[in-house]
Amino acid sequence: MKANTYKESLQAVLAQCRPLETEQIPFGEVAGRVLAEAVSAAQDDPAAPKSAMDGFALRAAESQAATPGSPVEFDFDEVVGAGHTAAQAVTPGRAIRVMTGALLPGGADAVVKQEDTLSDPRRASAGGGSFAVTAPLRAGENVIPRGARFTRGDPLLSGGAPLSPQGLGLLAGLGLSRVRVHRRPRVGVLALGDELVQPGADLKPGQIYVSNLHALLGEVQRYGGEGVNLGIAPDDRDEIERRLRAPIAGRSETSPRAACDIVLTLGGTRKGDFDFVDDVLNRLGARLHFRRTLINWGGSTLFATWENTLLFGLPGTPLASWMAFELLVRPALWRLAGRRELEHPMLQAQLTTQLRLKPGRRHFIPARLHFGPQGPPLATPLGERPTAELPYAALADGLIHFPQETPELGPGDPVTVAWLAG
Repeated sequence: MKANTYKESLQAVLAQCRPLETEQIPFGEVAGRVLAEAVSAAQDDPAAPKSAMDGFALRAAESQAATPGSPVEFDFDEVVGAGHTAAQAVTPGRAIRVMTGALLPGGADAVVKQEDTLSDPRRASAGGGSFAVTAPLRAGENVIPRGARFTRGDPLLSGGAPLSPQGLGLLAGLGLSRVRVHRRPRVGVLALGDELVQPGADLKPGQIYVSNLHALLGEVQRYGGEGVNLGIAPDDRDEIERRLRAPIAGRSETSPRAACDIVLTLGGTRKGDFDFVDDVLNRLGARLHFRRTLINWGGSTLFATWENTLLFGLPGTPLASWMAFELLVRPALWRLAGRRELEHPMLQAQLTTQLRLKPGRRHFIPARLHFGPQGPPLATPLGERPTAELPYAALADGLIHFPQETPELGPGDPVTVAWLAG
């Protein structure tokens, strides 16, 4: 099987992805979930005119003769707070004291701010008194009109996007008790290797703590999936097969949520004596779509499907597995989750160092972005170590998409960067 270009591999993955089914969930659980349908306003907001200030609601026409030297006086005998309505309408020569957010009383069409009035403390009481205005008001002044935020039928949120905190607040303002979203993809992650042990265990000679298992579970959660820790499997065909069957066979059982939509293995995708992923996929009857991609890190990633489960065999080294996840698994996870946009925000940045890369494959370089007060952000490549260890991935907040046809770039050259924090 020939090696794919990156574009060919990504297309092959996305061709096997469809948004997962939808579900209605309680409002308190929707943070970060992907809306399955657009949300429109069911009514005007506000539903009636409100006061925008603490002050006095009155008829603007009665203030037109007011000047600093000849103020116009009003009496009031009612105070209305937010969430309440006035017991009476405004009548000639009278006003009603209102707090910010209070419904505008009938008969009133303006609000004078408290600080713009003159008052006589001797004529004030707990619920009434008098005040004067020294300048004319316009109709509608300091009033929030009906439908100022939105009117009935206005589109507010579109489907296919994760709910931001602002979107969550908007839904709360609509009073929705349940919201329809896409089900979160379940992603199982299985690390392979006799040398791997969990953090906290004692290390024997030749053993190392597994790191990418936990890093990728964190990435799954960060990107809206439900991570399933499948643990560590030794270098044994039968055991690897047994550990893989459980998270994918559940799809045909009475509880489909026990199945994983995506299963990742870490390590075992090359042709060494203890690399068994190919053999196990054959035993399972999985369909292999590709097993090599022409990219600088993660090129030995293989992709297969078994019924509706996506199976990714990722490299075992931390940086390579993270790169393969970011470039091939994350877009699949986002599509399953119902997202329409499958890419990070792309920024134009300036390179800070020299980059010389070998031709013949697509290069993606972890980078650190610096946003200054002026000009484009600066992209500092974090380099490539022969051992492909994790710190570069841990520090990166950008991924330089290096042009395949350009073997060399220098300081100050423009580069396209996927902003991972966006």
